[in-house]
Amino acid sequence: MKKLYLSILFVLAALFTTAQERVLFVGNSLTYFNDMPLIFESIANEKGHDVSVHSYTVGGTGLATLLPSEEVTRLVRNERWDKVVLQPGTSESGGQSLSTAALAQIIGQFIDMLHATSPEAKVYLYEIGYGIPPGNGNGDYNYYLMAQGIIRDTVTRIARLAGVPFAPAGECFREHYAEHHDLMLHPAFNEIHPNLAGSYLVACAIFETLYEEPVVPCRFHSTLDASQAEYLQQVADRVVLPRREEWLLGPAAEEEDPDTVGIRQVDYQRLQAHPNPTTGHVHVDADGEVFIHDMLGNRQRMNASGGWLDLSQLTPGVYILQSGDRRQKLIISRP
Repeated sequence: MKKLYLSILFVLAALFTTAQERVLFVGNSLTYFNDMPLIFESIANEKGHDVSVHSYTVGGTGLATLLPSEEVTRLVRNERWDKVVLQPGTSESGGQSLSTAALAQIIGQFIDMLHATSPEAKVYLYEIGYGIPPGNGNGDYNYYLMAQGIIRDTVTRIARLAGVPFAPAGECFREHYAEHHDLMLHPAFNEIHPNLAGSYLVACAIFETLYEEPVVPCRFHSTLDASQAEYLQQVADRVVLPRREEWLLGPAAEEEDPDTVGIRQVDYQRLQAHPNPTTGHVHVDADGEVFIHDMLGNRQRMNASGGWLDLSQLTPGVYILQSGDRRQKLIISRP
């Protein structure tokens, strides 16, 4: 009888271990700030999923460095995973450090390696949120909305090429900031890292993406006030599942005009610039001071002498040109 009892316990323990879902997060500080993966784990478990998370994160890096690394290779080859969430770096999310095709190829190679030991594992990208530029001290929310749109555009292209869906955490941020010009999700202007409320919203968006079910209601609020946590859950509910095809959770959406993707909801005056894409020299309908912003938030003042700008010294990628209140997305490509 004792042997039978022990055998039953062994079988039950084995079933429990097998049933537990293992989720791997790979990213940088935008993933590890506020222990976001653990917030996700707590939300998932509260919602009835038996989830265990593991993270490999290195600050200031991107997937091009992380995915081929020895540590990630060891994790993938030696352990079983059910779901993997990959967070592109800031410059990768803006299309600056390398092309979307190159990053998609790296992700594809990672997926091949993952499926060699975890053939049923599902892979998702995590679309990051952008920070709020200070503007005149009260925040430049129009600029933020356009920059966040460029991130969405870039992540969508990477996801399509890699054949994976993505969690629209950045779009959840934009859902809030389009109506509320505050700092509910960030600790300060020009700070791309989220505060606890921002990380909670990221975790809600990732939960809805991975399990395709509403996060409302969820009694896990971390240390947030219940009303604030419930509001953030509602934001995720408004963004993720009702627009699931945009995040490639359903049939792939049709290709959109790259000059309008992500910024069509923003009312602003367009700065005319051509050629766009450009290999370095671009003509703008402005004469005098022009600012060019990269996706890391850096700003450079230039002089459009006779309407021409020489941008040949800039790294290829996505930028935003600004002259007064007029803006335009500009792509600099290699000659």
